[in-house]
Amino acid sequence: MSLDLIPYDLPLRSPMATSHAIVADRRGALVRLDDDGTIGWGDLCPMPGWSVQEFESLHDQVDMAGLRLDEDMIGDVLDTLVGVPEARAALAGAAADVLAQEAGLSLAAHLAPEPLERVAVNATIGAADVSTALTNVYLAIANGIETIKLKVAHRRVEEDIALVESARRAVGDKVELRLDANGGWRPDEALEILHRLAPLDIAVCEEPTVGIDQIAAVGAESPIPVAVDESARTVDDLRRAIATGTVAAVVIKPQALGGPDFAMQAIASAHSSRVTPIVTSMIDSAVGVAHAVHVAAASGVTAAHGVATSALLAADVAAPLPVKDGAILVPSIPGLGVRPSAAAR
Repeated sequence: MSLDLIPYDLPLRSPMATSHAIVADRRGALVRLDDDGTIGWGDLCPMPGWSVQEFESLHDQVDMAGLRLDEDMIGDVLDTLVGVPEARAALAGAAADVLAQEAGLSLAAHLAPEPLERVAVNATIGAADVSTALTNVYLAIANGIETIKLKVAHRRVEEDIALVESARRAVGDKVELRLDANGGWRPDEALEILHRLAPLDIAVCEEPTVGIDQIAAVGAESPIPVAVDESARTVDDLRRAIATGTVAAVVIKPQALGGPDFAMQAIASAHSSRVTPIVTSMIDSAVGVAHAVHVAAASGVTAAHGVATSALLAADVAAPLPVKDGAILVPSIPGLGVRPSAAAR
């Protein structure tokens, strides 16, 4: 096996605000893994405000891992990256693409015996000002999206409440609304706000505060179900969140968790406790998003997943998987089903 890293820098159509950072572009690198002519693709794309290590450090660690492929089995090399989940995910994703192609299976079918053929998606609305956010809500509904996730907790509380109220009026009662606070509220503040929003039929609030124990405590008293997202960085973290019994859902980010195999371990734990796993991308390149789509398909969860992020990018490394009628059709050809353009290779 041989490995190459191909850097990219992809601008967003408009900056996205979270409680941690303003994201204006996505800097990363494609991982190209060659196994005797079978080419697998992975994505290394750390997220500002989430990732512990900078891109340069992660890039160097994947590069160093690639140098060991001639001497070590891929599994042994992946073991050296367990403590660096984004680097591991980039290499594990490329390796899974290779293995699926060699088995003649789509990546989703390689991960699970009966994957979904289509993955329902939510639209993520992250514009900082309420007017732009509402415009994006209307556009999403016009494109057949039936689940809207509103980024909150980076505005004043009254602005957030006005946005959610306006969004509910705009979409009626046929569209599911979710919230993502990115840990931006204190526990007491989160409970107060969620009680105020309860009449608006919110399906779930992701990361209402910071920390698994604090989110679980909010979940025990909240009228709106809560989900753990960035407070869980590992499979063990996710299992601890699931075990609290007061978390309704867990967000699975394959690219941040360590790769598709680690993501499937977390999904199995969620299913065993009747907690909903929601698979999301991290505004990755088309390659990273495709990996998340295959994991979502393998999860078997028919609720909407957060994998429709390619539209947020003004440029990409490949033609992204299209969203049609609120869902993405999962590629059925062997492997990932997405190949970077010649310019990206």
